[in-house]
Amino acid sequence: MVVGDRASWWALFAHAVLVQALSYGLRSSVSYEFLGLGLGGSWLGYSAAAFALPPLLLAIPSGVLVRRCGERFVLVVGALFFLLSVLLLGVGRDQALVLLLASSLIGCGVLFSVVAEQAWVMKKAAKHRLDFTFGMYTFATSGGQMLGPLMLMLPAYAAFEHGVFAEARSLGGVSLVLSLLLVAFSAVIRSEKTQVNAQVNAHGDPASVTRSTGLLRQRGIISALFVSSVVLTSLDLVIVYVPLLADELGLPVAAASALLVVRGAVTMLSRLLLSVFTARVGRRAALMIGCLFAGVGLACFAVVPVVWLLMIAIAVYGLAAGVVQPLTMSWMTLVTTPEQRPVAAALRLVGNRVGQTTLPLAASFLAGFGGATMVFALMATLLTCSAVTARQAPNDR
Repeated sequence: MVVGDRASWWALFAHAVLVQALSYGLRSSVSYEFLGLGLGGSWLGYSAAAFALPPLLLAIPSGVLVRRCGERFVLVVGALFFLLSVLLLGVGRDQALVLLLASSLIGCGVLFSVVAEQAWVMKKAAKHRLDFTFGMYTFATSGGQMLGPLMLMLPAYAAFEHGVFAEARSLGGVSLVLSLLLVAFSAVIRSEKTQVNAQVNAHGDPASVTRSTGLLRQRGIISALFVSSVVLTSLDLVIVYVPLLADELGLPVAAASALLVVRGAVTMLSRLLLSVFTARVGRRAALMIGCLFAGVGLACFAVVPVVWLLMIAIAVYGLAAGVVQPLTMSWMTLVTTPEQRPVAAALRLVGNRVGQTTLPLAASFLAGFGGATMVFALMATLLTCSAVTARQAPNDR
């Protein structure tokens, strides 16, 4: 059964919540599984790279698939990747290579799900309500990002004694149920293949690699990709390295979970207020302010080893990063045509995956020398640089 457009919006938002809840919950649990096996910060970097590398190769093909088969088909493919990762973790979570493979499957699930979600929203959003629409969509994703870490508070995951986890049957059961729900929501969302006009067809398939390369030459595209990549990679590394930071400081699993929940909660708040903020200061200023304060928040993580100060720092970071991410979607939408937007969504994911592949490898090297604080210092520096890059964003109010 396929539902109508209005119900599809609600199904799409529910889908976005489930995708992020599964991603954040499973990836944080994988980090703790590595620590439980006695493996250090370098392996967390490898895990983050494993999450990003296979999807890097599949990002453009996923945009092609959205155009040819419609968003619903790609959403189902993404949901099945999540289901496969949950089943794999259920049988081999005590093996490092299985954990790396599960990270890759989670990354593929996020890729196909998010490309299809964003292409759907780009297609359906009214141009005069872009910031509001993307704000509500990313509000839903933030809800999932807040709920995901709560999975670490399940009873079976509360036992972290002498570096070894008890079997996480509760987490596995919840993840399995959420994965099956994700498949169900994917199947009912109304979608259609992208219609392309004759003039575009005369110049080739807009979803081809050639057209994607041409898109990079348009003004503002590379800058938007850089800002988007840095912000999303910083979110990724926060998920992966907050557990390591908590472990280095001798904090319980609940403290790491609380930090990630606070990040998700304030990000939700920022997205509710996004359209008001951009109307007051303009999109460009909002992007620059958001990047700058996100960098300040992570810089505090590198120098403040006190729990309540870390709570304030992650709140500042979450509030600021929450402003930036949806605005990069608006930015990409404003500088592309409707025919280009499925590819633009995929290209944005390519840029994100480049950052999510290369920066975690650098992070794994730094973590081997200076622990989690060096990773946060690196991302704080890059976020500050992205504040300058954001000067190229469209500034309509």
